[in-house]
Amino acid sequence: MDRFTTFLNKAKQADLGDKQVFSFIVREGLALTGMSVRDAAKLFRTAPGTVSRWENGHTAPPLVARDAVRDLLVTRVARIESSLAVSA
Repeated sequence: MDRFTTFLNKAKQADLGDKQVFSFIVREGLALTGMSVRDAAKLFRTAPGTVSRWENGHTAPPLVARDAVRDLLVTRVARIESSLAVSA
């Protein structure tokens, strides 16, 4: 399984109540999409320091926001994975 598929499987089944799991989703999602912390902060309408704390597992937003962040990252990673499969 490649990194994209692994991320998508883990993210879709993730227990978002666990800050470390959310941290993995943010960290890996940003890496796979090529987004910087600053890009993510603009997208999520928060400060770059906040995204950095999510990424490092120090804090996490409320559960409803975690769900939205996960869904957005899953959508973007799935699009990238799909475009890579088409071009292969």
